[in-house]
Amino acid sequence: MKKELPVSEGLRHFPVRPVYLVSMKHEGVKNIISIGMFAVFSGKPLLVGIGLGPSRYSFELIRRSKEFVVNVVDDKMTDAVRICGEKSGRDIDKFAEAKLTPVEALRVGAPLIEESPVNIECRVVKEVEVGDHVWFIGEVMAAHVREGHDWKDGLLLKWVGEDGFYHKVGEKVHNY
Repeated sequence: MKKELPVSEGLRHFPVRPVYLVSMKHEGVKNIISIGMFAVFSGKPLLVGIGLGPSRYSFELIRRSKEFVVNVVDDKMTDAVRICGEKSGRDIDKFAEAKLTPVEALRVGAPLIEESPVNIECRVVKEVEVGDHVWFIGEVMAAHVREGHDWKDGLLLKWVGEDGFYHKVGEKVHNY
C-alpha cells in the first residue's frame, strides 16, 4: 500500500543522484557551482544540460560567456562540493577557498578543474526556462579523463529530510 506524501517529501525518496562542479569564466572572472541538475539531451550532436536558478552568480557568468565545463567529482572532493554549493562567487574566490586548481581548457574559455577526474567542455547552444530554473544546453566540445579513472568513483548525493550525504556507486544488480 502507498500513501500520498507532500511532493517535496516524496521527491526525497528518489535514488541518489550524481553531483558535479560546473566551472565558468567571463571577462577574466572565474567561478564554480555545485549542481545536481544535469542531463544528456542528445547523442548527435552530443548535447548536455545543466539547470541553474537565475539568482545564482554562476548563472550570470554562463549567460554572458555562453560556455561552461562540467567537472565530475570523487570522494576526495567532498569539501570542495560543499564550499562551491554553499558560498557565492560574488563574495569569495571559490577556486582558492575550495583549494581547486583552474586549468586552461582546449575548446572553451571556462577553466577545467585539475582535481576533477573528468572534465567536459561545453558551448551553450540553447537556454530553456523551466519553472524557477534555466537549463543551459551545451554542445560538448571536448572531454578529458584522468588515466585510470573508474566511473564508479563518481560522487552521488542523497537528501534525507533536511540532511544530505554523499555516496559512491554500489554493486551491479542486473544487466539489460
